[in-house]
Amino acid sequence: MSLENRGTLAGLSASLANFLSAFRFFFFLFLSFLFQFSPAGASDQFGGFRDYVDGPSLKPFTRDLGGVLGSATFHSGRNLGFPGFDVGVHGGMQFRPDKNNKALRDAGVRAFGLPWVQAEIGLPFGIDGYIRGISYQGLTIAGGGLRYGFLKSSEKPWKPQLLLSSVGHSVTHRDFSASHFGLNLVVSMGTPAVSPYVGAGFDRTRVVVRDSRFDPALNETAVITLEPRFTTGISLRPKTFTYLQGAFTLAHGQPGIDMGLGIRF
Repeated sequence: MSLENRGTLAGLSASLANFLSAFRFFFFLFLSFLFQFSPAGASDQFGGFRDYVDGPSLKPFTRDLGGVLGSATFHSGRNLGFPGFDVGVHGGMQFRPDKNNKALRDAGVRAFGLPWVQAEIGLPFGIDGYIRGISYQGLTIAGGGLRYGFLKSSEKPWKPQLLLSSVGHSVTHRDFSASHFGLNLVVSMGTPAVSPYVGAGFDRTRVVVRDSRFDPALNETAVITLEPRFTTGISLRPKTFTYLQGAFTLAHGQPGIDMGLGIRF
C-alpha cells in the first residue's frame, strides 16, 4: 500500500472516530434540549393528540408536524457527486407550536422537534439519493428523497452551487398517521471550510386521525396542508471529512432551527 493511501486511510479512521464521538454528544444534547421544553415526565411530545385535538386544531397540528418533518433535508447547494457519500445525524426543532395547535399546547409542549439518522449517496448525472428515519417518542418515521445539482459540483472558493432537494416521509403513531412531501431550491457558496446556504420551498403534509378521545367523530378524518419554508444556514468543515451545520428556519411562519453533523466524501 502506498504512503498516500495509508495517509488517506489514517485520515478516514481519525475522522470516523471523531464523528462517532461527536455523534453521541450531538444526539444526547439534542434530546436533552427537547426535554427541557416538554412537560415533566412526558415520553411522547405528540401524546396529547387524542386527548386535545378537535376539528379547528387539526390543520394547525398538521402544519406543525410538516414543519419538523421537512427540517434538515439539505445543508449545502452542492451535490455529492458520484460516487460520494454522506452519513450523519440531523435534527429539526420548532420553537413553539402554532397558536391554534391544541394537541401540543394543551399538553404543555413548548418547543418540539425530531432527530434523524441519515445516509446519502452520490449518483451519476448530478443526482443524490438519501434515506433517513427514526423511531422516537411514539413516532416511527421512514423517509428519503432525491437531490439534483444544476451546476457542476466544485470546491472552488465562492463558486455558486444550486440544488433542488426533495423529500418524502411516512409516519405512524398510535393516534394518527401522516405522509409528507417537501421540495426546496437551495443556493450556497463559500470555501471548503465554510459554506453559507439559503433555501426556499414548501411542505405538503397529510394527517389521518386514528384515535381521538376528545372528539370521536374525527376518527378517520384526513386533512392536508401546503405551507412555505425558508432556510438560512451555514455548513462548517472542521476536519477534512467531517462537517457541522446549523440553520434558522421559518416554516409556515413559525421559527425554528436545523442542526446536524456527519462524514461527507
